[in-house]
Amino acid sequence: MAVLDILRNPATGKLSHSKVWANIACAAGTYKFVTLPEPSAEIWAVYLGIVGGYAVARAFVSVKRQALETDDADKVD
Repeated sequence: MAVLDILRNPATGKLSHSKVWANIACAAGTYKFVTLPEPSAEIWAVYLGIVGGYAVARAFVSVKRQALETDDADKVD
C-alpha cells in the first residue's frame, strides 16, 4: 500500500476529495491532541472516540456498499 492510497479512490485511482478532507481533519485533530500539555481522561475519550468512530463508520459504509453491489449483480444474472 502506497502512502497516497489514503487519498485515492481504490476503484478509480483518482484523488478522492472526501478522503483528502477526512485525513486533513484527522491530522489537525491529532496535531491539536498531541500539542496539549497533559490531556485529561475526557479529552482522551473524545479524541479516541472520534478517530475510532470514523474508522468504524468508514468500514461499515464500505461493507454496506459491497453488499449492495453484490445484491445488484445477483439481480442482473
